[in-house]
Amino acid sequence: MNQVIFRKRLLPLLVLLLPVQVLAAGAARLDFASGDVNARSASGELRSLTKGSELQAGDTVLTGRAGRAQMRFSDGAMVSLQPQSEFHLDEYRFAGKVDGEERGFFRLLKGGLRTLTGLIGRANRDNYKVSTSVATIGIRGTEYTVSYVDPETVAIATGEGRIEVCNQAGCLIVASGEAAIVRGNQELPRLTDSRPRLDPAQPLLADVRPVFSSGDESLQRGGMASGPGYTMQFASNSSTPQSAGNVTAQFDSGDLLLFADAGVQTYQIASGAAESGSRDGVIGWGRWTAAIKEDASVLPNFHYVIGQMTSLANLTGLGDGTYTYSLANGGATTPINSSGVAGTLTSGSMVAMFSGGSMELALALGLNINSANYVFNGSLSPTTRSPSFNITSLSDGNLGSGMASGMFVGSNAEYVGISYAVTPFNEPTVVGAAALGR
Repeated sequence: MNQVIFRKRLLPLLVLLLPVQVLAAGAARLDFASGDVNARSASGELRSLTKGSELQAGDTVLTGRAGRAQMRFSDGAMVSLQPQSEFHLDEYRFAGKVDGEERGFFRLLKGGLRTLTGLIGRANRDNYKVSTSVATIGIRGTEYTVSYVDPETVAIATGEGRIEVCNQAGCLIVASGEAAIVRGNQELPRLTDSRPRLDPAQPLLADVRPVFSSGDESLQRGGMASGPGYTMQFASNSSTPQSAGNVTAQFDSGDLLLFADAGVQTYQIASGAAESGSRDGVIGWGRWTAAIKEDASVLPNFHYVIGQMTSLANLTGLGDGTYTYSLANGGATTPINSSGVAGTLTSGSMVAMFSGGSMELALALGLNINSANYVFNGSLSPTTRSPSFNITSLSDGNLGSGMASGMFVGSNAEYVGISYAVTPFNEPTVVGAAALGR
């Protein structure tokens, strides 16, 4: 059972336990390097890294926009860095055995990583730490991912085992298959349905793949099948909420959408942070740093929800009645405004009232961003029953406005998928996507 442990910690940083086995001279060796990958020594000297390069305590590994790196530490731990990451080796000590003197202290300064743990920290978890700007993570023999959403927000997911995520507000146990988000030092870590993704997925060389096999299996539990027949709702900083139909979709093993082909228009994931989630293999949602379109134009802060839209015949087959959908039975992306500030979709609900060939909808979205709370409401007056819809008049009652694009998903309309863009009064526009279930 997950439990929140309310105790103060003096460390204001995010700390993960990662282990490190003795490779003759260095703390770690690169098993894989692609694109722009460099190391900055403690003295400030910059050097290029390739497969086989060694790392020492005091080094900082830096990956460029297309750079990826995978490190094997001397205690058997593996760390895979996504593009545009900075990972610093603060202190490292391992004499080939667990004798109480082993140390592995690291900092994730930027970007994201995936890791499989090794020997350091197994006997004494305090001997291994990875710090970020907002919390402390203790491992218990596991595989997990960590990624910055913004400079003060970190998203975390556990593949195998359990991790303990702590900051000054308290601690949270995140078990296998679960995800959490940490916003600053003073807000308690919380569970979320959206998992951070290392984007693009790192290709593993044949001699490295066995080391990651157990962790990779834990990332292949998703149920979104690649292929045709999907409909996608999406929004971004440069596009209002809208729909793309007849989509052929490509998903990775963690249900992250990688490519959507809607015929004339296509959408491809760009380098950077990403997150994803899904329910029952029926509906998926996610966020990309940006989408690249068929004409090479870019849609920054791209949020989507995708699924096989309910047919009109099946929607009609529901008959007359009122159906209530809520966020509690679905999931959502991390809402982010056009200034790059991340928030929380605190609530979401939709009531669908069907009568004959018509329907009436009422949508409510609760948001917290920049420490302010907003509730946006909107409705669709009785109209022809349809699997898709647009609500163009969301309002928070305080001069804030917005709109949403949505659809019913599943053979019996088990879910509603929406993309939205809302603008609190005198504040930047917030973009997100959500799946609501009934």
